[in-house]
Amino acid sequence: MEVQRFPRLLADNLLSEVERQQKYLDKLPKGFQFPLFNAMQALESQRRNGYRNTASAARELIDNSIEAGAKRIHVIFEKSTKGREVVTSVAVIDDGAGMLADMARFALSWGGGTHFDDPNFIGRFGFGLPNASINQTRRVEVYTRTEGQETITKAWLDANELPEHGLQTIPKPTTGDLPRFVQGYLERTGMGFQHGTVVVWVQPDRLTYKMPASLKDHLLDDFGTTYRYLLDDLEMIVEGVKVERVDPLFLDPKGRFYLPPDEGGAIAEEDRTLPVLLYRDNDGTVHARKLKDQAEVDSVRGKKKHGKEEVLAVGAINFRVANFPLGLVVGRRGDADIAPKEHAKKRFEIRQSRRGMSFVRAGREIETVDAFPRSSKDIASGLGKWPHLEGYAYHWGIEVRFSPDLDDIFGITNDKQRVRPLEDFWRLLAEEGVDTLLHRMNAQQGTWRRDAAKAANRPEASAEPSPAEMAASIVETVVGKPTPIPEHERPNVQEKFTKAVQEHAEVTGKPVDEVAKAVEAEAKRRPHKIEYFEDPYAPFYRPDWGLGSQVVVWINRKHPFYETFYTASMSKLAREGLDLFLIALAKAELNASDPTARLWYEHQRSKVWSEFLAIAMKDLAARFPGEEGETDLAA
Repeated sequence: MEVQRFPRLLADNLLSEVERQQKYLDKLPKGFQFPLFNAMQALESQRRNGYRNTASAARELIDNSIEAGAKRIHVIFEKSTKGREVVTSVAVIDDGAGMLADMARFALSWGGGTHFDDPNFIGRFGFGLPNASINQTRRVEVYTRTEGQETITKAWLDANELPEHGLQTIPKPTTGDLPRFVQGYLERTGMGFQHGTVVVWVQPDRLTYKMPASLKDHLLDDFGTTYRYLLDDLEMIVEGVKVERVDPLFLDPKGRFYLPPDEGGAIAEEDRTLPVLLYRDNDGTVHARKLKDQAEVDSVRGKKKHGKEEVLAVGAINFRVANFPLGLVVGRRGDADIAPKEHAKKRFEIRQSRRGMSFVRAGREIETVDAFPRSSKDIASGLGKWPHLEGYAYHWGIEVRFSPDLDDIFGITNDKQRVRPLEDFWRLLAEEGVDTLLHRMNAQQGTWRRDAAKAANRPEASAEPSPAEMAASIVETVVGKPTPIPEHERPNVQEKFTKAVQEHAEVTGKPVDEVAKAVEAEAKRRPHKIEYFEDPYAPFYRPDWGLGSQVVVWINRKHPFYETFYTASMSKLAREGLDLFLIALAKAELNASDPTARLWYEHQRSKVWSEFLAIAMKDLAARFPGEEGETDLAA
């Protein structure tokens, strides 16, 4: 029975799918012309395109303003006046050339660009304005005026106005006044609007941040980084605040959060420019390779053929690599912070969104790629052996800059949000040793962190009793059994006590009796004490009698037990508990009155326990390479 049911179920599903298709076709109007795109559904689909956030979408409008020759670009918000203050409209104002009426209409259509034949512009594909706008809002309005034009042209695209079927076009532009909040801003700032364009996202419903302050900071940080190479000749303002350049490698002295290298700032590990040939081989495959020298560049430039290669373009690729010393970028808890501390946190926020390789096209950042070739096939193909981007990748950075004529090497997408480099790109960098350099910096970061952890956790003998020392003393108080000095040790302890009292009396000039009472009082106040010594050939700890009846535990900083475990990142309770354990061992050894027992303790501590720990701790550390610094990154 079951065998017969499945074919019937499949037939029912096929029938249901066919019926569903017919139901949809029945809705089409008579004489439907089957356009290339069904506008309503295509537009709803485009609303979910690949913009990561509001800033990445807004970049498209900034790009258009720059290409229009704008020298001033201001972004302002309209805010609600009732209840909680939220952003109800976003306007991008520029003083560029403006657009003719039909061009404003054309610019709102997909593919309505003017730079298809000229790759040297930031934008090229004519998707930016409608793509980015419809991603953030259902209605976008464009107000524009060219030099000498008396009226302002208004064009718009409204997803709510599109019919479900039929020919769907951008409405014919009209003349209109600027929105009130834009007019008010222009009047307050004296910016004027003799020529230029204003793009308004009306009632945006997909903003990353709805609160004005959060959205402003979001745009300021993103624009400062994305347009860092273009801001010298451009005034960019967001809600009254000037956009300042931000170098995500923190190497630019003009950038925010810069710190000179001699003050703990970023270290420039590499800064090189490679002349590159983009060509097509006999099989029709596009390749790229490095040109040897200026003579070869001159021999290729301007030619259509170079040997058997079809020359597509000649250009340059620049790459910079930076290493960030501890504290420049906030990372592990406990890392030293370079003042001011809030700058370190801001640097880390920047690195969080740009961990990996940053690609900059025509001075405008496109994307940061965090997936490098790593498979055995990639390595065998000569793409390099690139590091896995774990925690240390926040603490170094690499930037690649290129000109638009090399777009085909980097696979720039039409929304200028993605790069898909050719395999030859990775080969180029691998041949220059960049992958090896990144591995070296990863290792260096690990060394820096291990050294810093040891320095930060290097215990020193305290002037006051530690929690472990006090806990050991409490035991003696509770059980009523202070640590007795064995008979055989009393002469040595008395001699040490007398010598210390005499030396102290000579230094201070105080009477011997007064000094002796003070030393005895200190021994009673602190009957247990942790001290440190350094001897690579000594056991990991050594018990001894201090002044009076004080029990002293000497911990060896040169023993692998100390270097691997004792200074490891651990809680205060764990560290004090370890000290308490060593105090217990020391008391047991010091209290041994039987000569054989004393020899057994000394032999175990010096020859057995210490040797065992020395070997085992080294092996244990090797089993956890890079353990310190890889985790516990601050958010």
